[in-house]
Amino acid sequence: MTIIMILLIVSLGAFTRTVFGFGEVLVTMPLLALVAIDLKVATALIGALGLIVAIPAVIRHRQQIDIAVVRRLVVGSLLGVPVGIALMTYVPTTIVLRTLAGFLILYGSYNRYQLHRHHVQQQHLQSHHWDYLAGILSGVMGSAYNSHGVPVVIYGTLKKWPVASLSSIL
Repeated sequence: MTIIMILLIVSLGAFTRTVFGFGEVLVTMPLLALVAIDLKVATALIGALGLIVAIPAVIRHRQQIDIAVVRRLVVGSLLGVPVGIALMTYVPTTIVLRTLAGFLILYGSYNRYQLHRHHVQQQHLQSHHWDYLAGILSGVMGSAYNSHGVPVVIYGTLKKWPVASLSSIL
């Protein structure tokens, strides 16, 4: 029965990624935690499956990919990955799960806030140095919680990236 639940959860996550361009981790990680899957196993599973699901989006939107931005995000991410691995190694799972829940609540609150101020001029971050910070946060979140997309989506929204560009980067 557990295997069927895992397959349904993973399928729901893949469907979410296909429809919205990101978000499979936001759906799958909390649900896998509910069915008592070890967080480290769930992170590895969703990381591998997320890569497979992302390939068609990258191929479809390859013309919209800004290689310079991706390069800066990757450099930042490489700096953040060791921090995320240290979190997973030395911090108890309950704290990791609560932190993940906090990030999900913050992300939901951010989206709700953006919906209510759609008529107001959004902040536009000019400096490319912000790419590195978003990459670092993405590296920490990606290696610890497999939620690398949350910082990039928030950052891409602030930078006013087109949806196709954002989907191809994630």
